[in-house]
Amino acid sequence: MTTTNWISLIAIFISIIAFFVSFVALWKSYFSKFTPIFTVGHCSFRVYPIKNGDEKWFLPSFIIPISITNNGAQIGKIEKLRLKVTFPDLPIANHYEIFHAKWIVNGNRISKNRFEWIKKAVIEDWMPMIVLSRETKTKNIVFENMRWDEPVIQNKILCTLEFKSNNHKKYKQIAQWTFHLTAKTWVAMTEKGTSFSTSSELSPTMEDWIFPKDLHKYTGTKEDITKIKIESSPSYLDYKKNE
Repeated sequence: MTTTNWISLIAIFISIIAFFVSFVALWKSYFSKFTPIFTVGHCSFRVYPIKNGDEKWFLPSFIIPISITNNGAQIGKIEKLRLKVTFPDLPIANHYEIFHAKWIVNGNRISKNRFEWIKKAVIEDWMPMIVLSRETKTKNIVFENMRWDEPVIQNKILCTLEFKSNNHKKYKQIAQWTFHLTAKTWVAMTEKGTSFSTSSELSPTMEDWIFPKDLHKYTGTKEDITKIKIESSPSYLDYKKNE
């Protein structure tokens, strides 16, 4: 094969690659399907004790900050969001409890006074979300279900956030959180209005942030730095335990 023929083949090969790259870029820019990317924050869990005459019950409530980005070129719709709750220690196969998205809220105004924050914190009822191409939407979403008539005491509660979209007809998992609902925790939540928050199990753990765990055991000094004198006012702040 002559040099001219080799040059021609190389030119054709380069042209094919260029065409393929252009086609992929065009497809991603105008034809790629709705591709949601989810980012979640801490999941906060509260249990509200409710009373009506002699009747008493409990309302469990979860709030999660959720950010949704459409990485596709086509408009998409998040049709459903839900929190699927299971109790891993129960000897009941395939059990679950579903908490549906209920409200979009101002997360900073959520408190133990349920009926007060419903008036002040709720921005709107949850409804399916339209996400434009390359758009990002961030919401604080409350997930609730029917009431609990009896205390729920479980060593482990597994909460799985799932979604359906216009091109995902089956629920797909987004993130998971685990809570430990002991008798002491239950009393703190229902009698004192305490809330509990935890990060997603898909988020980095402390082990990921520092290695080895005892790293700072070796970053100090054997010198007695308390003997070093510097003329200044004290920098330590008084820690008030009751605050």
